[in-house]
Amino acid sequence: MKFLFVTIFGESATLAQQLQREGNQVRFYVKDKKMQDVARRLVPRVRDWKTHKDWADVIVFDDVDCGKEIESLRNRGYLVVGGNRFGDRIENDRLFAQKMMRETGMKLPPSWRFKNFKTAAKFIKKRPKRYVIKVSGQPERYTCYLGKSEDGFDLLKMIENLEESWPKKRRIDFILQEWIEGIEMATGAFFNGKEFASPVNISFEHKNFLTGGLGPLTGEMGTSMFYSETGGKLFRETLSRMKPYLAKTNYRGFIDLNCIVTKKAAYPIDFTARFGYPQIDIQQELHKTPWGELLYKVANGTLKHFDVYKKYAIGVIMGGAGMPYEISYNKFGKDLPILGLTHENMAYIKLAQAYAKDGRFYTGGTGYVLTINGSGKTMEAAKKMAYERLKEVIIPNAVYRLDIGDHWKTEEAKLKDWGYL
Repeated sequence: MKFLFVTIFGESATLAQQLQREGNQVRFYVKDKKMQDVARRLVPRVRDWKTHKDWADVIVFDDVDCGKEIESLRNRGYLVVGGNRFGDRIENDRLFAQKMMRETGMKLPPSWRFKNFKTAAKFIKKRPKRYVIKVSGQPERYTCYLGKSEDGFDLLKMIENLEESWPKKRRIDFILQEWIEGIEMATGAFFNGKEFASPVNISFEHKNFLTGGLGPLTGEMGTSMFYSETGGKLFRETLSRMKPYLAKTNYRGFIDLNCIVTKKAAYPIDFTARFGYPQIDIQQELHKTPWGELLYKVANGTLKHFDVYKKYAIGVIMGGAGMPYEISYNKFGKDLPILGLTHENMAYIKLAQAYAKDGRFYTGGTGYVLTINGSGKTMEAAKKMAYERLKEVIIPNAVYRLDIGDHWKTEEAKLKDWGYL
């Protein structure tokens, strides 16, 4: 089959490579000027995706803010994997997302919306407590911060810093949410326009930069996951309740809902109305059903079930020197060689932000260079495999966490006791 990828930052590069590996034809478009090196010479690139839309059997959109275009293509008879305007809104507009969550009966932590930083600072001073700041929009999502201080002082200073550094023309729209003690856990599934397909993905993000959950938040430093045939209690209490809204808007793609689970309840945090990254890289470790078949059925509305391995999987991000800050990565980590890659190990070492030149591979993008996968009957076995495979690759001064999957040692028993496993 023929797949045309329409991307903003090239984040589905590993999926395009996987489809190519399966024998499908692929064409790949990247909109953002700074990301033009992503997947260069790894998959065929195009400069104007619209001139290739009639070539494709399936068009794949991998990000939000494309909903209007997706709906237009579907209305004209094209088979498209991706969200819609509703998906764009529930990811980008946190207040609207919370409205949807409340309408479905999901339980939400107390939260307050703000459109300027001074008002939020006054609020924290008046009601000192531990909060989380969640900023609406895509570029702004990396400014989110989980407060550590019980009186909110650290978050107060972060807000003052944001006020000083915030671009003048960029809108200010964010929420403060009461911090909840619990376990971060996500549930995600493919939706075929009418219903969710099974099985359901269960995942655990590791967003902090450093081992032990220290350092600044990143896009992601690694994820652990498994598939559940029914999705269990978490899916039942949260994402499954979105079915009427997704069906009404003809949503066709993957959607994920990150939550904080406690003994009392699951509290939804935010939607990802698209593929997750590196989630989609790691899902490739667990899927039996070919991705070409799966995506075609999502696009034409017939996917009801797909086959996976009954294992745990872990993906570790190997980044370039200087990340997660783009300025320092461009200076110290970009355009460096990636050594040790072979046709065989590229089945589980996924090149996310990389390119090829003269038969060699190099770091590119903004520093999230590759994802190294491992799987096993236990989380510990999956971790062991991933970190053994990591030794096969060399990137000068590469950075990565050493503890992806370690959360399972303390969280598994709690999640079983609370009914989430």
